[in-house]
Parts: sequence; C-alpha cells; structure tokens
Amino acid sequence: MDELWIEILAGLGVGTGMGLVGAGGAIFTVPVFGVVLGHPSKSAFLEALAVTGTVAASSGAWSALRGRVDWQRVIVFGGAGIVGSQLAAPVAVRMEPRLQVLLFTLVAFVAAYRMWGSSAGTKEPARKDVRAPGIPWKSLAWGTAIGALTSLIGVGGGFILIPTLVLLEGLPMPNAIGTSLVVIFINAAAGLFGQWLNGAAEGVPFDARATAIMAACGVVGSFAGGALQHRIPQVALRRIFAVLLAAAGAWLAVRVFA
Repeated sequence: MDELWIEILAGLGVGTGMGLVGAGGAIFTVPVFGVVLGHPSKSAFLEALAVTGTVAASSGAWSALRGRVDWQRVIVFGGAGIVGSQLAAPVAVRMEPRLQVLLFTLVAFVAAYRMWGSSAGTKEPARKDVRAPGIPWKSLAWGTAIGALTSLIGVGGGFILIPTLVLLEGLPMPNAIGTSLVVIFINAAAGLFGQWLNGAAEGVPFDARATAIMAACGVVGSFAGGALQHRIPQVALRRIFAVLLAAAGAWLAVRVFA
C-alpha cells in the first residue's frame, strides 16, 4: 500500500479510537511510524507524540465545548504531568532505542490489561465525586508518573488516566474521557518541549509530512469517534482496544528484536 494511504488510514483510525475511548493514540501510532513506515525508533516516539498531542487537543476542545472537562483535575494531573515529563526528558533522550521499545512493549501489555479489566468496572459511570479534602497526593503521584511515561516512550497515558479518573476521582466516563484528552495534550506538548530542550532533535530525523498528514486525519477521525461514543457499548470497545494494544506492542517488539 502507498505510504500516503497508510498515513491517511492510520490517522483516521487513531483519531477515531481516541474520540471513542480517550486513549490509545500513541500506542497505535508508534508501531505505524516505527514498523509500517520504517522510521527509526527515536523518530517514531517523537512523531507519535506530535500526532497524539494534536488529536488530543482537538478532541479535548470538543469535549470542553460540551462541558465534559473537569478543569480542576486538568490542573492537578496536567501540572504534575509537566513536572514528570521534564524530569524524564533527559533520560529519554539518552535511553538506548531497543530499551525504549522494550519498555513500550511492557506498557502496551499493561495498557491492554487495564483496558480489559476496567471495562467491567466502568460499565456504569461513577456518579459521586470522591475527592478527599486537602492536597490530592495520589492524583499528583499518578499525574507525575504519566508525564514521565510520556517523555520516555511517547505515550499520552490515557489508558492509565481514565481508570484513575473514574475509580480514584469518581468522574463519570464521558467526563473522564474529556478530561483525559486535555491532559494528554498537555503531557504531549510538555514531552516534546522537554526532549527538544535536551537535544532530542539532534541527529534524529523527523518526518514532518507524514506527521502532519496523520495528525490532520486524526483530528477528522476524532470527531467521528466522539459522535459515535455513546452509540457503541464502552465495554466492547475497551476490550477490542485491549486486544489491539497487545497485538501492537508484540508486533513492534518482534520487528525490532527478531
């Protein structure tokens, strides 16, 4: 298949998925760049961050217009994510590519497990805000860890963030998805900035054309996913995505280590 069609179809698929479940963008985008298009691992991680951040920005803005973003949680998780991404950026720039791929594969399997397991737990949206008074230390810890993960392997962390927002924070699923998308955008932007500050662009090719095409198609797909969000059972969606996540991680690992 021609590379242009791969970029278009992959972008539409990733965007639709993010619009549907608010997660999984970069975990699918990294294998597309790194395996299907044959880009170096370091390049694939940076390109995936750019695509994911762009799609999350558009989807998050749409969710905000519909009143489905909890801005207090955005400040907590997004602020902590910025700190985590900057702390991890120097490590990410110097990390050996095969080690990044291995870590990415492990995260993909963990993400698949959490998506599969949380599908039953999030079938009915939470209705009660369970925030405790005082400083939200658990939320800050999770936000920092997700931000660090964003820098290290180019993922937005929605697969961790959404169950956290539902189970720990008590948000209804639509609000958890909208809030997650805004935080993913913040993490992706902070991750790219942190890596740029630490010299990630030096000697690492960045395919701006492919990235722009996938990002633009991803934005279009995200609106389609958002429109379909309430017409498809979330349990089925998250289990399908769990299988695809595990397959994507295994596929990338086999191609790199075989």
